[in-house]
Amino acid sequence: MYQLAGKLFSLLVALIYLVGMVLAVEEINAGLTCPCVYLLFPLALIWFPEEAGSFTGYVGHGRSIDTDTPPILVSIFGWIFLLAPLVFWFFSE
Repeated sequence: MYQLAGKLFSLLVALIYLVGMVLAVEEINAGLTCPCVYLLFPLALIWFPEEAGSFTGYVGHGRSIDTDTPPILVSIFGWIFLLAPLVFWFFSE
């Protein structure tokens, strides 16, 4: 039940971001593509923490991941990425 509530709340936060972005610009154009794609990353971490945390293997420059990441940690990082723009905006005002 808590997972469903977290998923729905994250979707609500993402929709609020989208509405705010659309209201901030005068017309919907390709400039909104990058922020919308940014929202997909934290939503994926929140909605699918088991799958994202189970990634192991080569990651580049001779480094590799050899253990699974706990799903709660993946979900927490998703929330950090989702709420970071709001925190930065709040403290920049």
